[in-house]
Amino acid sequence: MNLSVSARPAVRGVLVSAGAALLLTTLASCSDDEETLASWSEKGGQKHMTAIAKDVTTLLQVSDPIGSDPTVASQCDQVLDDVKAARAYGELPDDIAQTHWKEALDRLDTVASRCVRNVKAGKAGTSLTEVMDVQSSFHSFAQRIENLRSQS
Repeated sequence: MNLSVSARPAVRGVLVSAGAALLLTTLASCSDDEETLASWSEKGGQKHMTAIAKDVTTLLQVSDPIGSDPTVASQCDQVLDDVKAARAYGELPDDIAQTHWKEALDRLDTVASRCVRNVKAGKAGTSLTEVMDVQSSFHSFAQRIENLRSQS
């Protein structure tokens, strides 16, 4: 087993989780937009952000082409369910944050859908490159929230 290859997704997953924790703390401490961003978060946005951050970690973990895990398809199906729920929840009160959020959800949907198809075809679930694009979009979203906080 090549530890350097299998350890990379786990390390990146930790970074995504840490970023999500920072994002949740940032949302709760926004000042000028506290009422709107905080209420969006408290009414369910935080739950969806946490699920999406975990989903990015999940996709990073299934991007490892070494071995085959029979649970990958169900994991990717869960990601699709989380994306659907996050989209149904509603938009963020900040247009720029919403644009980044939508981009992250769109990319996550694409990668998770491809994951399900790949697994059914006997291939690796996802590619690391695809998942890194999702992570980048989620990071842009988190950065926007941080910028809003620092402006107040």
